[in-house]
This record gives sequence, structure tokens and C-alpha cells, in this order.
Amino acid sequence: MTNLRCTALILGSGPAGLFAADALLRAGVTDIVITERGRPMTRRVCPPGPRCMCPTCPVLEGEGGAGSFSDGKITLSAVRGTHSQRLFTDIQADQLDVIAAAVRRNVSDAVDYAPVPELSALAGHETRLRGESYPLLHVGSDGIREFGRRFSAELQDRGARLLTGVDATKLRIINGKGVGVVGRDHSGPLTIDATAVIAAVGMVGTPWLEQQLTAAGVTLETGPADIGIRLETSAAALDPLIGQFYDFKAHHTSAGGIDVRSFCVNGHGYIVNEFHRPLNIRGVNGHSFLHRRSDLSNLAILATITQAFAPDPKAYVRDTARAVTAATGGYPVRQALAGFLPDGATGQPLGVAASNPKTRAGDLRAVLPPPLAEAFASYITALGAALPPVLAPDTVLYAPEIKYYNYRVPIDPDTWQSRDIDGLYVVGNAAGYTASLSAAALSGLIAGQAIADHARVASQR
Repeated sequence: MTNLRCTALILGSGPAGLFAADALLRAGVTDIVITERGRPMTRRVCPPGPRCMCPTCPVLEGEGGAGSFSDGKITLSAVRGTHSQRLFTDIQADQLDVIAAAVRRNVSDAVDYAPVPELSALAGHETRLRGESYPLLHVGSDGIREFGRRFSAELQDRGARLLTGVDATKLRIINGKGVGVVGRDHSGPLTIDATAVIAAVGMVGTPWLEQQLTAAGVTLETGPADIGIRLETSAAALDPLIGQFYDFKAHHTSAGGIDVRSFCVNGHGYIVNEFHRPLNIRGVNGHSFLHRRSDLSNLAILATITQAFAPDPKAYVRDTARAVTAATGGYPVRQALAGFLPDGATGQPLGVAASNPKTRAGDLRAVLPPPLAEAFASYITALGAALPPVLAPDTVLYAPEIKYYNYRVPIDPDTWQSRDIDGLYVVGNAAGYTASLSAAALSGLIAGQAIADHARVASQR
């Protein structure tokens, strides 16, 4: 058995883990070990071809985190990716500048988007669609992979140690304090002891962390969760909004009281599969590249599930996503708008051919719960009133789009330390409060600084 000892152990090398390491290093703490279940970035490749064997594909796991297979939009807002919660103080939010600077120095190209006073394409439709914009930095799906690889290398050059292929099996908790982890790597059993442990395991580590914390007596909390569909149409159909603000947000409330919004807009982009292996959920996501363009654009249409709709929104979203794909043997479902909205697909055909062959044709109304199907139909109708070409019969819909958030871990928001386990800090999407790269990274910065401050005080005693 291999035995290691360090000051700070970080479980996970996604944005939350990497920025926690950055904060520690800038504070003079160099005895850092980062463990990663997946592969180095250079070995994270999605296999080509229409028959995606996602159950054997670990592409979402690895150096840089699941977000390295995203669209590469960095939302420089302290409330984006938090269901608009005020998780961060103004002083903490100022550290978004640190995140933006790290991204800029580690990518070849980036595009800045400033908020706009209004989305003029929605003028006259404000009663049904409420527009929003915010400071945005876009590096593309190509740039976000470059960022993860280069930032990780930078941190290792500054002193952090990254161990990939480490499968953590048990948190070591002694007398109510997190003291390390037990796991395995390619050579066999492994134990790492640490003064402080940062759990930054992201969505892929969700089931493991939930099991570990529950076994330790931590009561996890539920909260809102998101599930949706993704709409793909011609680039020209969405250009009046994308051309004004690239990642526009347009909010809508259905007749049934479900809040629905646009999310992750990809101009001239592509739709891809993603498989969350531990949860056995396969869904879709959108990509857009700075140096590769298609003739199509896409956006997610997300419904926010609250406890007023379902007692446990997290479970509801996970169960619904599994049920959707069960109809096609585990693959995401796609359907032309004419099939989903036969009386509403009033536009002219646009020649849209689905960009994602790793999906299966199906009937979304047959697999989605009726209240969700009606909420999505209502949103598309409202969007089509503002942008009539969107209602083309060959516009394509995909499901599920999953943004479920993890169960919430009780933490101190000033430090992101567990309220139940001393010395354990739970950050990023693993904590259940954030669902964006910038918000996850910000939580990592806060935790890393808190650990460094604690170590400095302890050394002065």
C-alpha cells in the first residue's frame, strides 16, 4: 500500500479543485496533492461515430473536470450558475477577476461580451419572455480544453502534485475531522493523509460523496434542480438574439407555474452526448468553437423543478432523465418540432439536419411528464413569437438536458467548510449550490484561502 502525507488534499481537478490549489499556492502553501479519478486531458477523447458506447466512455472524468467538454463560456457574475442565490459576498465576488485572468493567460483566444441594456429582439414580447445578459468571457469548446490542460500544468509547475487515475473509495474521518482518503491507483491500494481535505469531485463524484457524507451522519438537503431539452435550428433563425448577446437568457413562466429559461446558447455550434456514469444518465449538451463553425445554432431550454412541484427535485430530475432515455435503450431522444408541436410548427422548413447522430428518434411527449412537455411547448411558442423562423417544422429537439445540481452539503459560506466535519471543505458542483465554471471556481478560491489562513494562524500559536 502506498501512503502519502500532505497539508492539503484536493479530490478532483475540475475548476473548483484547480482554483483551490491556485489560492493555496498564492498563499504560500505548496504541499498540495490533487487526486483525479479520470485521465489526463490529452487522453480525454470522445470516440467518433454514431454508435456511442457511452457506458464505457469516461470522457467527462479527468483533468480539467467535466466542464472541459462544455461550450467554454465563463459567466463573470456571482449569481449566474447559483439559481440566482447570493452565495458570495461582494468581496468574494471580486475574485472573479482572478478567475478571468487565469483563463485569459491560459487560452490562445477569447471573446468578451458586455451586458446589453435590453434584448431588442424580445421587444413587444416582454410579458412572455424576460431578457437578461451579464458579463461573459467565451473561449469556446476548443479553448476550455486548452485552459484545463495549461492551468493544471501551471499549478504543477508552481508546486502542486497531480495524481490521475486515483479512485477514492473512502473518506477518512476520525473524531469528526476529515483527515484524508483511502483509494486505489494503478499500482494498488493508496492512503493519503492531510491536514485539510477539499472535496471537489463535481457531478461525476456525486453518488460517492453523497454516500460518504450520509454514512458519516451528515444530513444532506434538497433544493431546486433543472431538467430540459435542447433546441437546434438554423444559425440565421437565432441570430437576432445571439447577434445582440451571445449567451442570451430569456425567462418564461408556463401556465402551470413552471419557470423555464434559455441556457448555454451555442451560435454556429453542435450538440453532443454526455454520460454521467455513476448516475447512469446519458443526456445532451451544446458545444461551440472559436475556430470551427456550423450552419446551426442551439440552446438549452431548462425547467426549474422546485419543492413546490416535487418533494425532492434532485430525485425527480434524475428519475425523469433516466425514464426519457429508457425509451430508446439508453440514448437521448430527438424529434422534429413538427412532431412535438404539430399545430405550432408554422414556419418554413430551414433544411435543418440534426448535428448529433448519437441520439435516437422518439416521441418527446410520450417520454416527458405532461407538465414538463407543456412548459417546453409554451416556451418554444413564446420564443417563436419573437423569432418566427424558430418554429420551422424541421427545427430539432433533443432530451434530456440535465442540470440537476447535487444534494446540498451544509457548509459555512465564508469558508465552504462542512458544518458537520471539521477540516473537510466541499466546493463546486459537489456541494450542491453551483452549476457553472466561474461559481465553482470561486468556491474553490474561497476554500483554498480559508485553509491557508487557518494554517498561518496555527503556525503562529
